[in-house]
Formats: sequence, C-alpha cells, structure tokens
Amino acid sequence: MAPDGIAVLRPWEVRNRAPNSVLFGLCAFETYFHSDRSIDGAALAIRIGSVNASLSLADVTARVDSGAFQLIFHINTHNVSNGIQGLRTEIVWPDGERMRWQTQEYEIDNVGTLATDVAVDLEAFGTPTVFGRVVDSSLFPYGVGRATAWFNEESRHAPAELSFLPARDNEAARRHLARWGFCVLNARLPLDLLADFNREIDDALESGKLQYNRGSSDRVYGAHKLPHGRQVWLFAPVVRFLRDWFRDEPCACQSLLYINGSEQNAHQDTIHLTPYPAGYMCGVWIALEDVQNDSGELFVYPGSQRTPRLTAKGLNLAKITTADYSTYAAFDRRIGELVEEGGYQSLAYRPKAGEILVWHENLVHGGSRRLNPSITRRSIVGHYFARGGVAYYDSRGEAATLEPIA
Repeated sequence: MAPDGIAVLRPWEVRNRAPNSVLFGLCAFETYFHSDRSIDGAALAIRIGSVNASLSLADVTARVDSGAFQLIFHINTHNVSNGIQGLRTEIVWPDGERMRWQTQEYEIDNVGTLATDVAVDLEAFGTPTVFGRVVDSSLFPYGVGRATAWFNEESRHAPAELSFLPARDNEAARRHLARWGFCVLNARLPLDLLADFNREIDDALESGKLQYNRGSSDRVYGAHKLPHGRQVWLFAPVVRFLRDWFRDEPCACQSLLYINGSEQNAHQDTIHLTPYPAGYMCGVWIALEDVQNDSGELFVYPGSQRTPRLTAKGLNLAKITTADYSTYAAFDRRIGELVEEGGYQSLAYRPKAGEILVWHENLVHGGSRRLNPSITRRSIVGHYFARGGVAYYDSRGEAATLEPIA
C-alpha cells in the first residue's frame, strides 16, 4: 500500500507484444491504480536503460471508475540499448509523495539494417523515446528520414504488365507489386488446408466462437486464432515473400475474415495500419472460395499507392475511440478526389479459391456493392509489418499489436 491509500492493481503490461518480455519497435505499457487524490500536477517518472522521462500524469491517465484510473504510455524502444533493461516507474505527487512500481525487466531486441536506420531517424528528428497515451504521425520523420523503402523508388519504373494472374515467380510478383501496388503470388493455399479452415470457420460460427451477424457485410475478428486459421495466417510462402519484400523480418498484426463482400468504401490502409518508414506494411488477401460476379468483389486502383498518404493530423481528424468511423467522411471524400485527380481506374478481383493477393499499404482499394446478396465472398485478409520499423494505428492513436513470425 502506498501513501494516502493508493494501491497498485497490477504490474505494467505490454499491450501490443506477445510474448511481452521481448520488446522491439513501438511498445505500449498499461496498468491501473486507485486514488482519491486529484491527479492535477502529478507526474509519472519513467526510466528504462539510460533514458529518463517525466510525463504529466494527466497526459497518460484515463478515469475508468470512481477512484480508478488507467495508465498508458509508450516507448520507442529503437532508442533504448539492446539487451536486458529494467523499467522503473513512479508517480510523483505535487507534495513530494511517491508511489513506486517494482522494477520490471525486459529484453530489448531491435536488430537489422531497418531498425538501425529507424533509430538514427528518430533521434535526428527529435522523436521522444518515451511519450504519452496517443500515437500520431507527427512523431515520425516522414519525408525527411534516411530510412526509406527500396520499392517506393521503383514504383513507376518496375517492368510489369498489369494483371490479376498469379505471378510466374516471386521476382515477377515483386516487380508487379512495386509497379502497380499489388500482386498475386504464384503460391496458393493447399486444397486440404483450405477445406479444413472452411470447416473450422463453419464450426466456430455455429458455436459462437466467432461472432458474426449472419447475412451482413461485417468483418469477423480472431479467425487467425483457430488452429487452421493460424496456419493460413503464417503460411510459409507468404512469409517468405514478405521477408524478401521488406528486406526485414515480417510480423503478423491482425486478421479480418469476411463471409460476404465488405462493401467498404475505397480507402488506403495507411491511416488505419500505419508504418514508419512509409510502405512497410502489406495486406495479404486470400480467397477462401471462388469469387463470383455481383458478390461484392474486392476492387483495387492499380498504381494508386503513389497517391499522397493521408493521415489523421493532415485531415484534421480526431482519433477514434469507438467502433464508429462516421467522422472519417472527410477521409472518404479525399480518397475520391485523389483517385479522380490521378485518373486511376478501378479493377474488380475475381480469384479462384486459395489465390493470394498482396497489396502495398497505400494502395486504394475497397469492396464493391453486393448486387446479389445471396452470393457469399468468403475471404480473409491479414496485415503484416516489417519488424524493424514502427507500427501503429494512426486513426486510433494506438501502437500496433505485432507477433514475430520467425
């Protein structure tokens, strides 16, 4: 028990890493405490490795109940020395009283050329190593840092004929992705894995293990946690392709399963699944059945990955704290303007079951209208970041959850 009846409910937890004892990239720390005292004027003092920081308690705290508070802060571990480091934290009250957490140790593990370049960029730009609850694009040196993606430079010149056919090999797929913002891999899901996963989905929907409003265009969360879903999520040919594309180890972020077409407006993933440096996130879309006409097919705007990257700050949009994205109508309008200004043309994608489409994070894409609601469009999309970069959700102001694959 700390002064004035303050009790720590639990140690700090790393919200966005599994296992959370090994840290890399941008990490979010969370805990709770009780207090009847005002947090005005109080500070959260943080030390990790040789880095010391002091944050206003009000900037890292949200009240969750009477006298109960949630604390969240972030560490850019790129600028913390690799190895075992102790995290020391305490609340310092205006009257000098202190509430200390027990020191927690973590292994910091930022390795590779990309991680090294990002660390240099963040230090040169003045990105704080430790900061408060909200992650924003303004914290990162887009356009001025030295860490840039090789494929962004080749996007206009890569020799690749526009096609939805599976690429001859990974080299052809890389050229198509660089030139047009998407590619179809030569590899496909094995038929037995595809059948097992579809049966697993049916069972999980029937039992309620996966939550879904039948007949809707809603996304289904968590299918990658099913045994065969995990095999799909971490499918070795996809991992190999992403490793070559990023020139860094890929990390898995999330999956979204669709039973029917999404009918999602044209959008870039950038504002929702945001990497630094630009380009170091890919979507991987897998058809779980043959896609038919009028089912609400996926569409893409080839070459549109070269349009300006839209951010919440750039559009003067507040961070989203609920599932309601209606305030992002300005984002939808701007996407429409970019497509029109660039003269990009929409193409609908109708793959065979098991085919794998990969897209650049800034490619404009979406879901067509379901002209025949009786036709399903079962598919799953996974999102993957390069391990050595920074990964966050700009629209929500949160650090991205990543799972190392290697």
